[in-house]
Amino acid sequence: MRTLRSYVLLIPYHRPGDPRVADLVTARIADRAASGTPIRAVLLERLGPVVWGPDAAGVLAVLEELEETARLWLATDRRPEPLPAHALDELRSVFGAA
Repeated sequence: MRTLRSYVLLIPYHRPGDPRVADLVTARIADRAASGTPIRAVLLERLGPVVWGPDAAGVLAVLEELEETARLWLATDRRPEPLPAHALDELRSVFGAA
């Protein structure tokens, strides 16, 4: 049995709606397919999971396993570093936030 780790790849942070994310996700899917290791999800850093599959039940099972893994990770008290100033400035600019 493969672990969730073999199915979920982390996509580096980009602001919400950044079109480069689609290119990164497409490239990761293609890379894994070429190596014979299909993936069922990617994790967008700081934004959350994107999960797919042949049917809703399969997608839900992957999402539930991913959520349980995240819960266990958080239980270890590991926390991400704050976003750098340039990323916060980009969010303010793109979304008109104060």
